[in-house]
Amino acid sequence: MSEHTVAEIGWSSLELEARRELWSLPLGEQERRLLRADARVGRWGAAGPVRERLRTFVRDSIASVGLAHIGRLVDPAQPEQEITEAVSFLLRDYGRIVPQNGRGDLTSVLRDQDGDGNTELGFHCDTCDLLVLLCVQPAYHGGGLTKLASARHVHDLIGQERPDALATLGENWTFDRSGRAGPQVVVTPILYPQKDGTIGCYYQTRTVRSSPDRGGPELTDRQWEALGVLDEVLYRPEIAFGLPMAAGDLLIIRNSRVLHGRSPYVDEPGPHARRMLRIWLNEGEAWTR
Repeated sequence: MSEHTVAEIGWSSLELEARRELWSLPLGEQERRLLRADARVGRWGAAGPVRERLRTFVRDSIASVGLAHIGRLVDPAQPEQEITEAVSFLLRDYGRIVPQNGRGDLTSVLRDQDGDGNTELGFHCDTCDLLVLLCVQPAYHGGGLTKLASARHVHDLIGQERPDALATLGENWTFDRSGRAGPQVVVTPILYPQKDGTIGCYYQTRTVRSSPDRGGPELTDRQWEALGVLDEVLYRPEIAFGLPMAAGDLLIIRNSRVLHGRSPYVDEPGPHARRMLRIWLNEGEAWTR
């Protein structure tokens, strides 16, 4: 693939699985060793060719399907702090790391909080350009899959079945994010055409429904119905792809193209507890060089 030929692809779960070569790249032990050595000293050296291979693959994968998966990017046996520093170094090629919360945290480790892993995390988009997830430890008993849905595919399907609902989803909606990092109030369509011809998305299922309680405009019956249509489509089994991530795997998601969520899991206390490193990136000059 090249930047002149890559085109957006709207995909179902089966289509994404069938075209895994477009978005998933496993790394070999030697490549991982070279990357780890350069990350430790904080400058590029012997891993230069691996770096360029990754840059090209990530750019093209995100341009086509909206996500990129790198298998076994890091050695999960490393100390967690060393993993975080190495990943942060590698991500400089793709954008600027931005805070995820009001405390200004640039990284966070997602883990079960008082049993909330038992509850499915609904589809949403984070408020950054690129969401990065690195699996430090998968759920010991299974589950905890990262669920992914193509905005293009969802948009086109709703347009065929319920054009009235799609028109409503294309109007401005209010997302009151008071107290969080980034814009406090986001006013945007949920599904919409972007300037580059791709279909964009912005959705936070709880935030949009609770914003009227924080001073936002009341939702109309038409809007409530459109949200119901969107959720019904997102939870069809053929729509969402469930990605099981192994320890050391990295996933980059373009938030304006792919909605994501998480399936439930039962955690194991102690060293086998599920842990996912999360980083938010905003694109900059580094991405276009």
